Amino acid sequence: IFGPFDKGKIHFGGVAKQMFKLGSEAMGICFLMVALICLTMALQSSIMLNAVGGGSYLASGLGFLIFAEIGPLLTTIILAGRSGSAMAAEIANMSVCEEVKAIKSMAIPPVQYLVVPRFIALSITTPILSFCSSIVGCLAGFLIAYFFCDISFSNYMMGIRDGIAPITFLKSSVKALVFGWIVTLIACNKGLNAHGGAEAVGKATTASVVSAICSIVIADTLFAFIFY
Repeated sequence: IFGPFDKGKIHFGGVAKQMFKLGSEAMGICFLMVALICLTMALQSSIMLNAVGGGSYLASGLGFLIFAEIGPLLTTIILAGRSGSAMAAEIANMSVCEEVKAIKSMAIPPVQYLVVPRFIALSITTPILSFCSSIVGCLAGFLIAYFFCDISFSNYMMGIRDGIAPITFLKSSVKALVFGWIVTLIACNKGLNAHGGAEAVGKATTASVVSAICSIVIADTLFAFIFY
């Protein structure tokens, strides 16, 4: 009844491998990029807030923006460029080398064997990675709050707590989950539909990254109106 998602047919060893390959190995670059973006954003915000005497509001505003927007959006864009391109290139290479046809000849559905493990892996890792990246971004913002706005760590954490409603964490997780689905489905679709030689692998990878990033931004805009 569940088709490719029938738990009796899912290779959970493959799911765990993809979780490590697509999610865990991307932690470093995600944390670094989110931290630097949040650091820059906090610095620019502190200049304007200090000019009007509102430096104490930096924590609440920054925390909300990071968890509601920057964390899920930036994390999945990085995943689209790193993990999405890897998925598209790997599957496209299998399509070009006719390995996908070989899988079909053994009566193994390519979607179940190639797509489902990656889909489940990113469905689990993307919200977790987004949440952890948001925490790293908030810690990076504290450096600016401390040195430029004279906000202590306890006051900074209280400001973040006051600025973020519990529902914000749920909204952030939903956004990250949907963005992860977009990355996986587009990358796998481009890879499975690749035909030709080595050039087709490059084209599929490029199309995957561009399409995924554009789709994520469009979806984020829609979420902004839905969650308004």
